[in-house]
Amino acid sequence: MTSTKEDNFRLVEYAIDALNSGDTSRVSEFISPIYFNHESQMDPVRSKMRGPQEFIDTVVNLRKAISDIHYELLESVASDQKVVSIVSVRGKHTGSFLGFIPPSGNKISYQAVHIFTIGDDGKITEHKAVRDDLALMYQLGVVKGTALEYENFLKEWKRVKW
Repeated sequence: MTSTKEDNFRLVEYAIDALNSGDTSRVSEFISPIYFNHESQMDPVRSKMRGPQEFIDTVVNLRKAISDIHYELLESVASDQKVVSIVSVRGKHTGSFLGFIPPSGNKISYQAVHIFTIGDDGKITEHKAVRDDLALMYQLGVVKGTALEYENFLKEWKRVKW
């Protein structure tokens, strides 16, 4: 099956919509059974998941941690097999994140680049992300400056921007 750039954009929009709404009822329509998420590889359980099950688990876990999470698609470029999207992510940290970061009640706001590979089945087969993890971890209260001048610098540079 040959997909067009427009088809590929639509697949990514479906994925973003599922993340925003929490509705995973149609995931198998845009996530391939061989889907591999590079972002889940640090977790010993999630690293074994593939296909729609992995994507659904991602949606559920993100929405438990950041209950009002919202991805805003800022820009995307596509080819016949790839979509690269820049997104803005925001929400409020209301639940355990990554299984060990307790809820902080803090607002979060960061940007990320997501890279999706589209397979021969016309569905998303792979996902990679490059996020501003320093901003996220700072906003969650996980990292702090080691001295007041560094803390002030981080506060201005990596603060929530919404």
